[in-house]
Amino acid sequence: MADLAVTSMGLSEKVEVMPIEIRREGNSYAIDTVEELKRIYPNTNFTLVLGSDAAKHLDKWHRSKELQEAVKVLVVKRPGSLASDFDEISIKALDISSTKVRQSIAKRENVSDLLPAKVVTFIREFGLYGSR
Repeated sequence: MADLAVTSMGLSEKVEVMPIEIRREGNSYAIDTVEELKRIYPNTNFTLVLGSDAAKHLDKWHRSKELQEAVKVLVVKRPGSLASDFDEISIKALDISSTKVRQSIAKRENVSDLLPAKVVTFIREFGLYGSR
């Protein structure tokens, strides 16, 4: 879905979608992904970009302290959210969380204004998030 979204938005020249987490067996944690990326790209500094809602729970993530030491954290500030302890940016974006999108899909609500058409088709075709 990430690859479909990136391609649909014309970003495939600038964004590389990697299947690292899909290929991993068992639980997949952000710290595991960062460690693998650091093995692949040893001289690269990484930034973990999170929405305000995810950032406020970052301290509860698996090996959170190590994760925060391994990457810079950048929060995309959601309108009306409280300030976080991390660097923040505001962008012109829809004020909706991925959780709300998944809930809308499960309720069979129209999400075509929230996701690229190819992603919506993929979700419906494979019955993701209770879309069947």
